[in-house]
Amino acid sequence: MRSRTLLAVALPLTVVVALTAGWLTAASPAASSRAKPAPRTGRGGAKGSDSVLVRVGKETISRGDVQRRLAELPEPYRANYATADGRQQFLDHLVEERVWLLAARRHGVGARPEVRRQIAQTERDLLIRTYVNELMAANPVPSDSEAHAYYDAHPADYKVPATVTLSHIMLKNERDARRVLQWAKGGQDWKKLALRYSVDSLSKGNGGNLGTVTRDGAFAGIGPQPALVESAMALGAGGGAGVIGGPYRTDRGWHVLKIDAVKAESSRPFEQVRGTIVRQLGQPRSQEYYRKRLAEEKASLGFALDSTAVRDFVSQKKTAQEMFREGQEAGAPTARVAAYRRLLQDYPDSDVSPQAQFMIGFIFSEELKNYEEAEKAFREVVSKYPKSELVESARWMIDHMRNEDAPNFSNLGADSSAGAAPAVGAKRAPDKP
Repeated sequence: MRSRTLLAVALPLTVVVALTAGWLTAASPAASSRAKPAPRTGRGGAKGSDSVLVRVGKETISRGDVQRRLAELPEPYRANYATADGRQQFLDHLVEERVWLLAARRHGVGARPEVRRQIAQTERDLLIRTYVNELMAANPVPSDSEAHAYYDAHPADYKVPATVTLSHIMLKNERDARRVLQWAKGGQDWKKLALRYSVDSLSKGNGGNLGTVTRDGAFAGIGPQPALVESAMALGAGGGAGVIGGPYRTDRGWHVLKIDAVKAESSRPFEQVRGTIVRQLGQPRSQEYYRKRLAEEKASLGFALDSTAVRDFVSQKKTAQEMFREGQEAGAPTARVAAYRRLLQDYPDSDVSPQAQFMIGFIFSEELKNYEEAEKAFREVVSKYPKSELVESARWMIDHMRNEDAPNFSNLGADSSAGAAPAVGAKRAPDKP
């Protein structure tokens, strides 16, 4: 487990995949036996940072190389290699890494167009991210005085509503409720009264506890009861914690209430919300700062825009193949039908138009069960695209789609009569009835 944790942090992804799969350890001499260090050299002697530990071809791995790679690890992982065995294990992994890197270079992997593209993309992203982060770090954050001014100007945003924590005993009629209220006020044990007399089966076992509510809240178990909330708030405001009152009527029955705790309306202190306010004020400021610096960089580099060329580019029409793929990925049956119809409107005679027309009929038939619309669509295939291979299938569907023996088309995305159609599979012709 420890070695895999190291690999996930220290080695390239491709090497990690290979090592965790298990085959690299079996195939690599460096993994099957400890790396044999080359003779120590350098002015530092055995402990010098430039002393060579391993030679791989014409390259070396020095004590300093290993120390630098160890220093790059996060502290929790670095601690795993503080022992002699850990350091040897780490060196073994660096040897494997170097062997595979040199082998990849020797076999021209670095010259492959796709690899070079990914390397260039990684370099581009790293350079941009580093430079922009450095620029944005110079953007001053809102000061405490600005944040406090915003806090003072928006008091409603930081109000904490009043709450009441309470318990109840719910009875079926007012007479029973008044009797229980009298007993409770007389000092009888509240939990015993709730357990014996409350008809609220969800709360009677825990003393009728209804939890903490606000004026906008709802009670657990008995749902929204605005009038009961107001009564509880008034009862708590008049007597505080421990006061018992009632009975109060709701659509669930009659309630005797006991106030367990009361909290008046308050405001969240500034220190508690300072970070939120700073971020809230800083976001538009950062966006404005970013736009300003971007404009400055454009001006310093020389920026020109051909509005005609840009307009032609952004308004270019989608190809029939792109619209067909959109139809396939549209999701709901009606959305796919609409997408295929847009394709046929823009490209009535494209390579994929017969498939689009057939798919409209197939969706109406097999998914929407609208056989009239399906038949219209299939007849359009026959009349508009007589040379398409789908004509035979369309005719078969017209004759048999209302029966249970409709064919199972393995794929309807390709038409062999249209050479430029998307190559997504082949249609299986229906069995002859």
